[in-house]
Amino acid sequence: MKKYIALFVSILFFTGFFVSCRKDTPKTTINNDITSEHGVFIVNEGNFQWGNASVSYYNFSDGKYSEDVFEEVNNRPLGDVAQSICVIGDKAYIVVNNSNKIEIVKTTDFSSLGVITGFISPRYLLPITSSKAYVSDLYSNKISIINLNNNTITGTIACNGSTEEMLIDSSTVVVTNTRTNFIYLINPANDAVFDSIQLGFASNSLALDKNGKLWVMCAGDATNSIKASIYRVNISSKTVEQSFQLNTSLDIWDKLRINTTKDTLYYMCNGIYRMPVSSYSLPATAFIDQGSHLFHAIGIDPVNNNLFVADAIDYVQKGKVYYYSPAGNLLGTINTGVIPTAFYFY
Repeated sequence: MKKYIALFVSILFFTGFFVSCRKDTPKTTINNDITSEHGVFIVNEGNFQWGNASVSYYNFSDGKYSEDVFEEVNNRPLGDVAQSICVIGDKAYIVVNNSNKIEIVKTTDFSSLGVITGFISPRYLLPITSSKAYVSDLYSNKISIINLNNNTITGTIACNGSTEEMLIDSSTVVVTNTRTNFIYLINPANDAVFDSIQLGFASNSLALDKNGKLWVMCAGDATNSIKASIYRVNISSKTVEQSFQLNTSLDIWDKLRINTTKDTLYYMCNGIYRMPVSSYSLPATAFIDQGSHLFHAIGIDPVNNNLFVADAIDYVQKGKVYYYSPAGNLLGTINTGVIPTAFYFY
């Protein structure tokens, strides 16, 4: 959120100018089943406190596109600062951070199925069972437990700090935390933190590789001269097997991602870097140079392993997504809403 506050004054002055100058891609009619072919949903944060969050939709099979499929289908805005998307069965859960809610839509046509409320500042939703999910939170010092059958908060798990991305491995839920030096381990059977593992400061994203090893990105802290770092962790033994220190601290949104075959990591650090999980050192040069872009998120299409990179441009005007082949060749560009930040491929 810090970046939005810092940019708020400039947003007031410049937003009108950029909106008037930007030529948008025309909207197209939504099919009855928009997930019947290959495509992507792109979550766009929107400007902080402007209520212009959105979800863009692009179908690779027929080229159909909507810059804001939620509003187009439901005739109302999504809300303020969309953060992430999680699909469970035929339902998509869109976490809208500053509106303190999760919007639920039908994936086939994006029609609204309901809203979950009662959060402080939700970030990510992780399904635990067919009827239960966890939701991390920026400010509440707890994780919310969600009943997916009736869309209500049924309990909480105390977890001091700002909880961020989560994943489940066997019987353990791993939770990152951007305000501590630890990742936290939760037993989903009793919804309780049972242990923690000390890593670098401000863990924010994580992935499991083909060997069952956990990889975690830690952003560091520029104010206190703490550099960013990446760790390989053995969850079973709760030990750090390998650590890599970057030459700088990172933004909280710099996401670590892994490819479909789970043998190659990608992360942002003023460019996109690619790193085999078998590597013993960080890559020396960027896989994709940032240039004049402002990279904000990474996604990997499981169908063909293509790499998707979100460009926030200036955090004010509408963004773009560039997608690349596994070899790094630019394949195309998608126009988006303001500040593209997350992907779901179908």
